[in-house]
Amino acid sequence: MRLCFPSPGLRIAGCLALGLIASDAVAQSGRATVRASGAATAVDDFRRISSRYKYDDLSDTDAWQDVSLEYAQRSGYGTWIAGVNAARRNALSGTQLELQAYPRLSRHSYVFLDVATSSSEGVYLPFRAAAEPYYNFANGWEVSAGAHYLRPVGRDVVTYTGALAKYFGNYWISARPFFTRAENDNSYSGGVTGRRFFSGRYDYAELKVSRSVGVDPEAIDPSMFNRQPKLGSFAATLERRQPLGHSHARATYGFGYEKEQTAPGRTRTHRSATLGLEWFVP
Repeated sequence: MRLCFPSPGLRIAGCLALGLIASDAVAQSGRATVRASGAATAVDDFRRISSRYKYDDLSDTDAWQDVSLEYAQRSGYGTWIAGVNAARRNALSGTQLELQAYPRLSRHSYVFLDVATSSSEGVYLPFRAAAEPYYNFANGWEVSAGAHYLRPVGRDVVTYTGALAKYFGNYWISARPFFTRAENDNSYSGGVTGRRFFSGRYDYAELKVSRSVGVDPEAIDPSMFNRQPKLGSFAATLERRQPLGHSHARATYGFGYEKEQTAPGRTRTHRSATLGLEWFVP
């Protein structure tokens, strides 16, 4: 299994990310401000470098491959994350730059901000941005409401979203809907995520199930934004995130399955595997 990026920028990003995988670093960047109640006291990370690799086997075309490299910094004002993503899909290679932030608004609230840009229109959206405030209530409840602006080639897409989440001891359950207004027909999607925490906030197993009809605002492939309004997809992923012994490293690994309608009477199946490592400074 070989990841081949023809352009120098992609080769650099791919080598950096895979080099970190071979040595020390990644995990998904989850909500750093959320605490796992009922779990043992966890070590917070003030700085981290992470890398992630995903191999996606498709039923009707060549496999897709994605790598990412991130640097995260936490301060008294919140957490910010800078990253570069690279992918090869549909015989095309591309890169994307991304910046995320979780500034703290008050003792019980913060806002998620995200902006990403790419000149590789066949692989990534040219531009996307998101803003979503979160509020933590008593007894482990959390709610959010926000909007995502997405710009596929030739049009603009605004989708509205939110979340309702709750801790139940060492378990965390979150439900998230999406609504996208369109001239011909509206799009809907949503998902449910469940986590089982073990030794702390960075040690858990996660199951996510999602369904979309029409535009899928969480999709990374630009072709998903040209899907006909009545076509949909179903996806499920299972991931494990855990510390590596007593070192300052954590690993993420998992598997995914997705079945999407690409045209009336035509479907595409995805079977994916993910591996990530991250190194952090407590």
